[in-house]
Parts: sequence; structure tokens; C-alpha cells
Amino acid sequence: MKQNKQNKLNIPYQVKSNLADYKEIDEGNRTISAIVNTYNFFDSDYDVLRLGAASKSIEQRGAKSKAYDKILHALFHDFTKLPGKSIDESETLFAGNPVLMADSKLAETLDGEETLQKYKEGIYNQHSIGFRYIQIEYVEKEGSNWDNFLKDLINPEKANAVGFGYNVKEIQWYEWSTVAFGANKLTPFLGVKTENKTIKLQNIYAKLEALVDKAKKHEVKDKYNFDLQYRQLKQLISETLYDTNVKVIPEKKKEPTVNVKHIDLNFITQNL
Repeated sequence: MKQNKQNKLNIPYQVKSNLADYKEIDEGNRTISAIVNTYNFFDSDYDVLRLGAASKSIEQRGAKSKAYDKILHALFHDFTKLPGKSIDESETLFAGNPVLMADSKLAETLDGEETLQKYKEGIYNQHSIGFRYIQIEYVEKEGSNWDNFLKDLINPEKANAVGFGYNVKEIQWYEWSTVAFGANKLTPFLGVKTENKTIKLQNIYAKLEALVDKAKKHEVKDKYNFDLQYRQLKQLISETLYDTNVKVIPEKKKEPTVNVKHIDLNFITQNL
């Protein structure tokens, strides 16, 4: 489905899984190196991330920068589960194609130990990035730059079949995640596992209410992490409301509801 360019730019939190199953594990040093995204691939969102898309984020907030709010390494895009510290990020070539790579030093914690073991056993072999669109270009088959759009694609036949696409020239890269499966939506990772849209939304609104309450009580210690959680919840609401695969199932008995109108979302941005 064709999506308006501005709608993409308004997405608060986008995730993209990686095409390549590539990782290196150094058990002695507790480090992993992985391709977290493959550039020049026409994906299910009709996007093509291009070389240089993450360069500004790496420079400003990468492991080697002086920023406080650095790029994170998470499990399943869940900021309550940080198995390690991202120690290097780079845009480089792999098998002749540009890729986004990252290294992590796994922590000596329960999450870190379990992650290292699952990497060793091959249970974890997929990766995904969390980001926001900054600069994109809409391209269509009838346009003068279509051939140029196709030129470096890994899968140009897919783009040709669709007839349009988006050159993603810049992203604000927040984190990369170790995942057990690939998905280009947050809901499979952080959503409630039910087909009932009402229950899904009740759960998300409850989390939002708890987040706002935390802000009102001045209990926010990590504003960056807090902002990312807020963006994720906004995205989960959007994905749930517009997901045609999620059914609105009539309830036989009345479920407790969350009164959405009492959730002051503006409080977060105004008082952090």
C-alpha cells in the first residue's frame, strides 16, 4: 500500500529487521559483532536504506561519541532488557554490499549471560534496528530517477513489481536489537499476544498512564530511555488501530477499561 511521504516522517518509532544472518562471537571477551541492517534492499515497507543513512547518528551518538544518550543494544526492542553495551557502530561493505554493523560487550548480568549462551547455541541469529525517518525521497516508475533507484538494489525485481519506493537517506538511529525473528513492526515484539484489539489498546494505554504518572512524580532518571519508551507506545497505538489483521472481538463479559481521556500525553514533552 502506497504511503504518503509525510506519514512516514511522522512515524515516531520504526523498526527494520535485517536481511543477513551474520554474527561473530568472541566468548572470551564477551563480545558479538553483527550486521544489524542491510542497505540497498527493497523491503516490505517499500523502503531502501542507503549508505550514509546512519552516519550522522553514529557520529553524534555512537559508541565513540561524547554523547550521553548513545545508541543502545537491546533485546527485542525492550529498553528494560539491555544485555550489553554497544561499543562500535559502522557503515561498511560486506560481500560487496553496504551494511550497518554493530559490536556489543555483553554484560555480566542475567540478560547478558543468557544472550551470550543463546548466541552460542544459534538461537539468536537475527537483528533489527529502531529509528525514526529524517530524510526520505519518494521515487516512482514513471519518474526520471527510477533507473537510478534500481541500479544498486539487491532485489530490483521486487521494486519493479511494486512500481514505487522510498530512498531512505537519513535516519535517527536509536538502538539495535537482538531478536529471535524478523519483523518490521513493533507489535510482534512489544504488543500483547491477542487478536482482540480492545485488549491490546487497554494494555498500551495502561502503560502510557504509568509512564505519565512516573513523569508527574519526577521519577524519571533516564530521560533518553523514557523518551524512547514514549515513542514506542505511540507507535504501538498506531499499529494496533490500523492493523486490519487484529480483530475487534465482542466481549462476553465487561473488561476493566482504562479511561484514555485522563492520560495527559502533553505532560511528558512539556515537563521532561
